[in-house]
Amino acid sequence: MTYIEDLIHSIDGQISKAKKEIASLEAARSELANGSALPPTPTPRRRARRRRPDTPKSSEVVPAGALARLLAQNPGLTTSALAKLANAERDQVLTLLKELESAGDARRTGVRASTRWFPITDEDKIQARAAELASRTKRAPNRKRQSARAA
Repeated sequence: MTYIEDLIHSIDGQISKAKKEIASLEAARSELANGSALPPTPTPRRRARRRRPDTPKSSEVVPAGALARLLAQNPGLTTSALAKLANAERDQVLTLLKELESAGDARRTGVRASTRWFPITDEDKIQARAAELASRTKRAPNRKRQSARAA
């Protein structure tokens, strides 16, 4: 067979398929027009729920000492930012930060989303103690004056 004969044979096959499809469509049309065949009622489709991936986000357990070092290197960060730096869960980091705060090794400023964490250094502790002692020495003479007046 030559190329042209092959092409003619292919076209004849496509025409034959098209004629069969036309006959099938005409039969379906006449059934619908006569009312003998009703189309099936559409069934409601359910939406597929999105599934969370089965693999959890990889995170590490952070020791309090490592978190304290991170805080010292990056003062003024939020809990979420510290968790991201430590590659840990935010809730775990928040618990550790609160423990550091109660131990006197960290302090926070702000509320909720604007909360920032800062380390408390030895210099900060010395300043706080000096301020406490200075306030006590200022109050002491006033108490003596009041007791002298009362007598």
